[in-house]
Amino acid sequence: MPQGVGSVENSFDVLKFGAKAVYDCGYDYLEATVGSIMALEPEEIDKLSSEGFKIEVCNSFIPPKYSIMNRASGLEEYVCEAMRRMHLLGCDTVVLGSGGARKVPDNMDTSEAESIFGEFLLMCNKYCEKYSITLVLEPLNYKECNFFNTVSHGARLVKRYDIKNVKLLADAYHMSVEKEPLSTLCDVSDILCHVHVADPERRYPGYKDKEYIKAVAEALKSAGYNKRVTVECGFEDFKTEAVLAERFLREIF
Repeated sequence: MPQGVGSVENSFDVLKFGAKAVYDCGYDYLEATVGSIMALEPEEIDKLSSEGFKIEVCNSFIPPKYSIMNRASGLEEYVCEAMRRMHLLGCDTVVLGSGGARKVPDNMDTSEAESIFGEFLLMCNKYCEKYSITLVLEPLNYKECNFFNTVSHGARLVKRYDIKNVKLLADAYHMSVEKEPLSTLCDVSDILCHVHVADPERRYPGYKDKEYIKAVAEALKSAGYNKRVTVECGFEDFKTEAVLAERFLREIF
C-alpha cells in the first residue's frame, strides 16, 4: 500500500485512499504497516472494522524504539495491542522486518542475541495464537541489519525455535543484494509463508531486470509455493507503475 496519497496525512485516510489505489490497480489484497494501524483512533478502528475493511498482511511490526535485544520496556504491551488491532482488521500475517528493533548491539555475541530473540518470539506467539496471526521473519540484507540477512539463516532460526505461529518470509530484493541462490526457496518450502518482490534496483517488478523476477517466480513454483506475493518497492508514479507490476506478476505466475 502506498504510504501516502497526495496531501492526505492522517492514518485513517491513508488507509482508505491507499486501499482504493491498490484495488484500482488490480491487486487482490492489502499489505500495510503496523504503524499506520497503531496511529488510528479507537473509533476509527471500529469504523473500519464495521465496514468490513480488511488488511490481510501487515509489515514493519516493531518500531526502532522498542529494541528487542535490549528487552525494551513496554515491548510486550505494544505487541499485544498491535496484534489486537490487526485482528480487528482481518490481518492473518505480520512481517517482522524491523531492522532497527532487532539490531544486535556491538557488545552482544550471536548466541546471546539468538537466545533473546527466541524469548521475544515465544512472547509474540502467545498473542499470535490468541488472535490467529502468523508471524513471518524477514531476512534483511547486510546494509539494513546485522542479524539474519539471508533466507537460509532465517530458516535455521525458524527451525531452531520451532514455534507454531512463527514462519519465514523471502524477499527477492534482499536475496539479490545478498546474492543468495534462488534454489534456497525450494530448500525452505515447508516454512515459507510470505514473499516480497521487487526489481534488483528496488523498483517495481518488471522495471528493468525482468529475467530475475521471472526466475524468482519459477523457483517459487518449483517449491510448490501457493501463498501471497506482495510488491514491496519504491514508486515514482504509483498508479502507472503499480499497474505494470500487477500485469507482469500475473503473467509470470
